[in-house]
Amino acid sequence: MSKLLYIDRPFQNEKGGDKNRSKFLWNTLKENYEADLLLLKDYKNPNQKVHPHFGYKNIFELTTTKPLRRNPEAIMNFRSDEIAKYKKIITEQQYEIIFIRFAAPAMLADIATEILPKAKIVFDVDMLMSRLTKLSWQLNPSFKNRYFFIQNRKFIRFEKLLFNKPYLFFFTNYLEKEIAQKNSVYSFSKSNLKVVPNVMKATDYPIPKEKEDYILFFGSLNSAANSDAFDFLADEIYPLISDKLGNYKIRVVGRNQTKKIEEKSAKLEYIDLIGEVDDINAEIAKALFTILPIRIASGTRTRILEAANLRTAVISTTIGAEGFEFNENEIIIADDKKLFADAIIKLINNRKLAKKMGENLQKKSYEKYLDSVVAKNMIEMIEKWQTELE
Repeated sequence: MSKLLYIDRPFQNEKGGDKNRSKFLWNTLKENYEADLLLLKDYKNPNQKVHPHFGYKNIFELTTTKPLRRNPEAIMNFRSDEIAKYKKIITEQQYEIIFIRFAAPAMLADIATEILPKAKIVFDVDMLMSRLTKLSWQLNPSFKNRYFFIQNRKFIRFEKLLFNKPYLFFFTNYLEKEIAQKNSVYSFSKSNLKVVPNVMKATDYPIPKEKEDYILFFGSLNSAANSDAFDFLADEIYPLISDKLGNYKIRVVGRNQTKKIEEKSAKLEYIDLIGEVDDINAEIAKALFTILPIRIASGTRTRILEAANLRTAVISTTIGAEGFEFNENEIIIADDKKLFADAIIKLINNRKLAKKMGENLQKKSYEKYLDSVVAKNMIEMIEKWQTELE
């Protein structure tokens, strides 16, 4: 059994789609390798409580420091004493595989290749940040929004350097893998880019016989993607449906609600801002359907799989559903504000259709995105990559 180091931010008992992916990756890796765990703590939150993690042989921690000015703000940096600590860990443990969650800790891969030249490096890229910042800039190309333009330039340079190294890279989204391959990878590169989609576990959560009279918008409300999606909903879609909602309300659920969202919601009769809840599954299970009016995104939206698991229909934009393989009987795709509004009214007026689409979405998701299916494919890709490099 090969010896592996998994590097990630703390994820146990933490909420969010990215944390769910971390749990899936860790659970898969520890079942197939002799696995150690290295957790990265944010310098901005030195007193962060790290909940107990399980399944490791050894566990270690490093703390980040301020990023280098030449790098994108999201790319991690480490003090010299933390780097020395990391070098000591990998020198003593002699790992055969180092698996790094996100591109942010990329410098740890460079250090590992110097000390352990035979070690195989695997990155779970998850999101293509050059694309995410590009979309954010294009939506509002103004002086006020120049942050995203500057970060985009830095990410383009960073990704070209990273993606041409002889590592194995996993993306959640096949389109983003192709974009990275086309824009960043040279023809002579020894890198390898693959897709490992986001996953779901078959649920035993009780699904109500009848859905309630509300539509659900959910997610972390302070992210750029969700903040823009709420603006799209409130400013452009809502005026087209407000006089047709009748008894239906749009429930907005998620942590980190912003003042802007609070102020807009207060003015809109049929939008209820709920904020964070103890049990998001209950909100999803009872909703007639969920909406995902995303215009800025990267990776894949795990919220679609959360809805699928509870047989709740989804209306999304093309980019919101990107990376998944669903057809028109399983999900409604609408990019134009009028088409999105029409889709909402359509499902309100046809509850049987909403129910059927939720059932179809769950069936297809179980076929393609169950954790057991994806885990098997991922381990096979890692093992093949090891063989090819030997």
